[in-house]
Amino acid sequence: MSFVWKVFRVTFFLAIYFFAALVIVTLGLQSWSDGSQVLFALGAPIVLVWWQERRRSRKIAATNGGAKSSETPKSNSAPVVPPNAYNKRVGRERERTREASVSKASAATHAFSPPKQDYAEIVRAGKSAAPALAAAAERKQSGRVASSRLSRTKKSGWVPSSETASVAGRSIGGMVYVGTPPLLNSYGYRDKCRAYIDPSLSVARSGRDKAGDGMPYWPGYSDISPQCRATYLEWLASGRSDASYNPGYMFLYFY
Repeated sequence: MSFVWKVFRVTFFLAIYFFAALVIVTLGLQSWSDGSQVLFALGAPIVLVWWQERRRSRKIAATNGGAKSSETPKSNSAPVVPPNAYNKRVGRERERTREASVSKASAATHAFSPPKQDYAEIVRAGKSAAPALAAAAERKQSGRVASSRLSRTKKSGWVPSSETASVAGRSIGGMVYVGTPPLLNSYGYRDKCRAYIDPSLSVARSGRDKAGDGMPYWPGYSDISPQCRATYLEWLASGRSDASYNPGYMFLYFY
Protein backbone atom coordinates (compact mmCIF):
# COMPACT_ATOMS: atom_id res chain seq x y z
CA MET A 1 0.00 0.00 0.00
CA SER A 2 2.92 2.36 0.78
CA PHE A 3 4.34 1.80 -2.72
CA VAL A 4 1.00 2.67 -4.34
CA TRP A 5 0.73 5.81 -2.21
CA LYS A 6 4.30 6.81 -3.15
CA VAL A 7 3.57 6.38 -6.87
CA PHE A 8 0.39 8.45 -6.52
CA ARG A 9 2.22 11.17 -4.57
CA VAL A 10 5.09 11.38 -7.06
CA THR A 11 2.71 11.48 -10.02
CA PHE A 12 0.59 14.16 -8.40
CA PHE A 13 3.50 16.47 -7.63
CA LEU A 14 5.03 15.87 -11.07
CA ALA A 15 1.79 17.08 -12.64
CA ILE A 16 1.65 20.13 -10.32
CA TYR A 17 5.26 21.10 -10.92
CA PHE A 18 4.95 20.52 -14.66
CA PHE A 19 1.96 22.87 -14.82
CA ALA A 20 3.87 25.45 -12.77
CA ALA A 21 6.89 25.10 -15.09
CA LEU A 22 4.67 25.67 -18.13
CA VAL A 23 3.31 28.83 -16.55
CA ILE A 24 6.85 30.06 -15.83
CA VAL A 25 7.97 29.32 -19.39
CA THR A 26 4.93 31.10 -20.82
CA LEU A 27 5.29 34.21 -18.67
CA GLY A 28 9.02 34.70 -18.21
CA LEU A 29 11.12 32.47 -20.43
CA GLN A 30 9.94 33.38 -23.90
CA SER A 31 13.41 34.70 -24.73
CA TRP A 32 14.89 31.22 -24.32
CA SER A 33 15.22 28.81 -27.21
CA ASP A 34 12.58 26.13 -27.78
CA GLY A 35 14.93 23.38 -26.62
CA SER A 36 15.78 25.23 -23.41
CA GLN A 37 12.12 25.83 -22.69
CA VAL A 38 11.26 22.11 -23.18
CA LEU A 39 14.24 21.06 -21.05
CA PHE A 40 13.16 23.39 -18.24
CA ALA A 41 9.51 22.27 -18.43
CA LEU A 42 10.47 18.58 -18.22
CA GLY A 43 13.55 18.72 -15.99
CA ALA A 44 12.42 21.16 -13.31
CA PRO A 45 9.47 18.98 -12.08
CA ILE A 46 11.72 15.89 -11.92
CA VAL A 47 14.40 17.71 -9.90
CA LEU A 48 11.83 19.22 -7.53
CA VAL A 49 10.09 15.88 -6.92
CA TRP A 50 13.45 14.15 -6.33
CA TRP A 51 14.49 16.81 -3.83
CA GLN A 52 11.12 16.62 -2.08
CA GLU A 53 11.21 12.81 -1.76
CA ARG A 54 14.78 12.86 -0.49
CA ARG A 55 13.91 15.44 2.13
CA ARG A 56 10.85 13.41 3.14
CA SER A 57 12.95 10.22 3.50
CA ARG A 58 15.50 11.99 5.71
CA LYS A 59 12.74 13.41 7.90
CA ILE A 60 11.10 9.99 8.34
CA ALA A 61 14.46 8.37 9.15
CA ALA A 62 15.21 11.03 11.77
CA THR A 63 11.76 10.56 13.36
CA ASN A 64 12.11 6.78 13.53
CA GLY A 65 15.61 7.05 15.02
CA GLY A 66 14.41 9.38 17.77
CA ALA A 67 11.48 7.09 18.58
CA LYS A 68 13.76 4.01 18.86
CA SER A 69 16.24 5.83 21.11
CA SER A 70 13.46 6.95 23.46
CA GLU A 71 12.20 3.39 24.00
CA THR A 72 13.44 1.55 27.11
CA PRO A 73 13.40 -2.27 27.37
CA LYS A 74 10.84 -3.55 29.79
CA SER A 75 13.32 -6.02 31.22
CA ASN A 76 15.45 -3.16 32.59
CA SER A 77 12.53 -1.38 34.26
CA ALA A 78 11.71 -4.17 36.70
CA PRO A 79 14.08 -4.50 39.67
CA VAL A 80 15.63 -7.89 40.34
CA VAL A 81 14.54 -9.21 43.71
CA PRO A 82 16.92 -11.73 45.27
CA PRO A 83 15.28 -14.95 46.46
CA ASN A 84 14.64 -15.20 50.20
CA ALA A 85 14.24 -18.17 52.52
CA TYR A 86 10.44 -18.32 52.06
CA ASN A 87 10.72 -18.53 48.27
CA LYS A 88 13.34 -21.26 48.56
CA ARG A 89 11.09 -23.29 50.85
CA VAL A 90 8.10 -22.93 48.49
CA GLY A 91 10.26 -24.07 45.57
CA ARG A 92 11.42 -27.18 47.44
CA GLU A 93 7.82 -28.10 48.32
CA ARG A 94 6.72 -27.75 44.70
CA GLU A 95 9.62 -29.94 43.55
CA ARG A 96 8.69 -32.66 46.07
CA THR A 97 5.04 -32.56 44.97
CA ARG A 98 6.07 -32.86 41.31
CA GLU A 99 8.34 -35.85 42.04
CA ALA A 100 5.56 -37.59 43.98
CA SER A 101 3.10 -37.12 41.10
CA VAL A 102 5.58 -38.54 38.60
CA SER A 103 6.26 -41.60 40.75
CA LYS A 104 2.53 -42.28 41.18
CA ALA A 105 1.95 -42.02 37.43
CA SER A 106 4.80 -44.42 36.64
CA ALA A 107 3.53 -46.92 39.22
CA ALA A 108 0.02 -46.80 37.73
CA THR A 109 1.47 -47.35 34.26
CA HIS A 110 3.42 -50.41 35.35
CA ALA A 111 0.43 -51.80 37.25
CA PHE A 112 -1.83 -51.64 34.18
CA SER A 113 -1.73 -54.71 31.94
CA PRO A 114 -3.76 -54.79 28.69
CA PRO A 115 -6.35 -57.56 28.35
CA LYS A 116 -5.43 -60.58 26.30
CA GLN A 117 -6.88 -60.77 22.82
CA ASP A 118 -8.95 -63.79 21.78
CA TYR A 119 -7.55 -64.18 18.28
CA ALA A 120 -9.67 -67.27 17.54
CA GLU A 121 -12.85 -65.28 18.16
CA ILE A 122 -11.60 -62.49 15.89
CA VAL A 123 -10.90 -64.99 13.09
CA ARG A 124 -14.37 -66.57 13.44
CA ALA A 125 -16.04 -63.14 13.31
CA GLY A 126 -14.05 -62.21 10.21
CA LYS A 127 -14.99 -65.41 8.40
CA SER A 128 -18.70 -64.95 9.20
CA ALA A 129 -18.65 -61.34 7.94
CA ALA A 130 -16.61 -62.06 4.80
CA PRO A 131 -19.60 -62.71 2.42
CA ALA A 132 -21.35 -59.50 3.44
CA LEU A 133 -18.15 -57.47 3.07
CA ALA A 134 -17.46 -58.97 -0.36
CA ALA A 135 -20.99 -58.12 -1.56
CA ALA A 136 -20.68 -54.55 -0.29
CA ALA A 137 -17.29 -54.16 -1.98
CA GLU A 138 -18.71 -55.44 -5.27
CA ARG A 139 -21.63 -52.99 -5.11
CA LYS A 140 -19.25 -50.13 -4.36
CA GLN A 141 -16.96 -51.10 -7.24
CA SER A 142 -19.87 -51.30 -9.69
CA GLY A 143 -21.06 -47.88 -8.54
CA ARG A 144 -17.59 -46.45 -9.15
CA VAL A 145 -17.50 -47.91 -12.67
CA ALA A 146 -20.93 -46.46 -13.48
CA SER A 147 -20.01 -43.06 -12.11
CA SER A 148 -16.74 -43.05 -14.08
CA ARG A 149 -18.61 -43.86 -17.28
CA LEU A 150 -21.09 -41.09 -16.56
CA SER A 151 -18.31 -38.62 -15.87
CA ARG A 152 -16.61 -39.52 -19.15
CA THR A 153 -19.77 -38.73 -21.09
CA LYS A 154 -20.19 -35.41 -19.29
CA LYS A 155 -16.60 -34.25 -19.24
CA SER A 156 -15.58 -31.00 -20.92
CA GLY A 157 -13.16 -31.17 -23.83
CA TRP A 158 -12.24 -33.75 -26.41
CA VAL A 159 -14.53 -36.81 -26.60
CA PRO A 160 -12.64 -39.74 -28.18
CA SER A 161 -14.18 -42.18 -30.65
CA SER A 162 -14.58 -44.85 -27.94
CA GLU A 163 -16.99 -42.63 -26.00
CA THR A 164 -20.15 -40.74 -26.83
CA ALA A 165 -21.56 -37.33 -26.00
CA SER A 166 -25.20 -36.32 -25.60
CA VAL A 167 -26.24 -32.73 -26.34
CA ALA A 168 -29.82 -31.42 -26.40
CA GLY A 169 -31.23 -34.96 -26.32
CA ARG A 170 -29.15 -36.11 -29.29
CA SER A 171 -26.42 -38.74 -29.07
CA ILE A 172 -23.74 -37.30 -31.35
CA GLY A 173 -20.96 -39.84 -30.74
CA GLY A 174 -17.31 -38.99 -30.22
CA MET A 175 -14.50 -37.25 -32.12
CA VAL A 176 -15.89 -33.84 -31.08
CA TYR A 177 -15.19 -31.12 -28.52
CA VAL A 178 -17.96 -30.63 -25.94
CA GLY A 179 -18.02 -28.02 -23.17
CA THR A 180 -17.45 -24.34 -22.57
CA PRO A 181 -15.36 -23.04 -25.50
CA PRO A 182 -11.99 -21.59 -24.45
CA LEU A 183 -10.94 -18.13 -25.59
CA LEU A 184 -8.39 -18.07 -28.40
CA ASN A 185 -7.07 -14.59 -27.60
CA SER A 186 -7.41 -11.70 -25.17
CA TYR A 187 -8.18 -8.94 -27.66
CA GLY A 188 -11.33 -6.85 -27.79
CA TYR A 189 -13.39 -9.32 -29.80
CA ARG A 190 -12.22 -12.31 -27.66
CA ASP A 191 -12.77 -15.01 -30.27
CA LYS A 192 -13.91 -18.39 -28.93
CA CYS A 193 -12.90 -21.82 -30.21
CA ARG A 194 -15.38 -22.51 -33.03
CA ALA A 195 -15.39 -26.30 -32.73
CA TYR A 196 -16.57 -26.55 -29.09
CA ILE A 197 -20.20 -27.67 -28.72
CA ASP A 198 -21.45 -25.70 -25.72
CA PRO A 199 -24.33 -27.66 -24.05
CA SER A 200 -25.51 -24.51 -22.25
CA LEU A 201 -26.60 -22.81 -25.51
CA SER A 202 -30.16 -23.06 -26.78
CA VAL A 203 -31.00 -25.58 -29.52
CA ALA A 204 -34.14 -25.76 -31.65
CA ARG A 205 -36.38 -28.81 -31.44
CA SER A 206 -35.62 -29.88 -34.99
CA GLY A 207 -33.02 -28.90 -37.55
CA ARG A 208 -34.62 -27.52 -40.71
CA ASP A 209 -31.75 -25.56 -42.19
CA LYS A 210 -29.97 -28.24 -44.19
CA ALA A 211 -29.36 -25.68 -46.93
CA GLY A 212 -27.37 -23.56 -44.47
CA ASP A 213 -29.24 -20.31 -45.07
CA GLY A 214 -28.41 -19.14 -41.52
CA MET A 215 -24.78 -20.27 -41.60
CA PRO A 216 -22.12 -17.48 -41.74
CA TYR A 217 -19.00 -17.69 -43.86
CA TRP A 218 -16.87 -18.52 -40.81
CA PRO A 219 -19.22 -20.64 -38.69
CA GLY A 220 -18.73 -21.22 -34.97
CA TYR A 221 -21.05 -23.27 -32.77
CA SER A 222 -21.43 -20.45 -30.25
CA ASP A 223 -22.28 -17.93 -32.98
CA ILE A 224 -24.78 -19.80 -35.18
CA SER A 225 -28.53 -19.74 -34.57
CA PRO A 226 -30.41 -22.37 -32.50
CA GLN A 227 -31.90 -23.71 -35.77
CA CYS A 228 -28.43 -24.23 -37.24
CA ARG A 229 -27.24 -25.86 -34.00
CA ALA A 230 -30.08 -28.36 -34.16
CA THR A 231 -29.28 -29.11 -37.80
CA TYR A 232 -25.60 -29.56 -37.00
CA LEU A 233 -26.30 -31.91 -34.07
CA GLU A 234 -28.67 -33.98 -36.18
CA TRP A 235 -26.03 -34.26 -38.89
CA LEU A 236 -23.52 -35.49 -36.30
CA ALA A 237 -26.02 -37.98 -34.86
CA SER A 238 -26.91 -39.33 -38.34
CA GLY A 239 -23.36 -40.52 -39.01
CA ARG A 240 -21.82 -37.36 -40.55
CA SER A 241 -22.02 -38.76 -44.05
CA ASP A 242 -25.16 -37.08 -45.46
CA ALA A 243 -23.89 -34.91 -48.33
CA SER A 244 -27.21 -33.10 -48.69
CA TYR A 245 -26.28 -30.79 -45.80
CA ASN A 246 -24.59 -27.46 -46.44
CA PRO A 247 -20.77 -27.74 -46.49
CA GLY A 248 -20.65 -25.14 -43.69
CA TYR A 249 -21.66 -27.84 -41.20
CA MET A 250 -18.81 -30.00 -42.41
CA PHE A 251 -16.37 -27.10 -42.05
CA LEU A 252 -17.63 -26.57 -38.48
CA TYR A 253 -17.02 -30.24 -37.72
CA PHE A 254 -13.49 -30.28 -39.16
CA TYR A 255 -12.55 -27.20 -37.12
